[in-house]
Amino acid sequence: MMQVCLRRGAQCAQRIAINARCLSAVPAPAPDSNGVVAVPPHVTEIADKICGLSLHETGQLTELLKERLGIGNIAMAAPAASTAASAAAADAPPEPVVEEKTSFDVKLMGINPSMKIKLIKAVKEALPELNLVAAKKLVEGAPCTVKEKVPKADAEALKAKLSEFGGDITLE
Repeated sequence: MMQVCLRRGAQCAQRIAINARCLSAVPAPAPDSNGVVAVPPHVTEIADKICGLSLHETGQLTELLKERLGIGNIAMAAPAASTAASAAAADAPPEPVVEEKTSFDVKLMGINPSMKIKLIKAVKEALPELNLVAAKKLVEGAPCTVKEKVPKADAEALKAKLSEFGGDITLE
């Protein structure tokens, strides 16, 4: 049976040795009545030894395991960067985080009096839950919020439609 490296998609001598060891026929231990799987003593012993390593030794262990397991450098979420890189990052000014808004409030700020009737009809079409009287009150009550928490694409479409019929629309 030809073994294929999952990372490279081709046969790899390093992976064959690892796969043979990882895909052994040793069954997983069964959980006890409490649902807890007993940890073998040799695994506990290894964990104790790793916990006793210094930071430098832990780095060496990491590099050794990466080499033996054929793992490349992976971006880690934990702060595993060197001290020099941390100092350089601390000296650099923080980049401003700009969050793009995903929902907008569509506000009617004013109306063109000559197009008031068309705007009322457009509001009634855009907001089917309103009847003609409610749409008229909404338009005449400008400035007011037409619709709240609308996705960007829908808000832009509503703004374009109401602006076409004489409404002064802003998105907030």
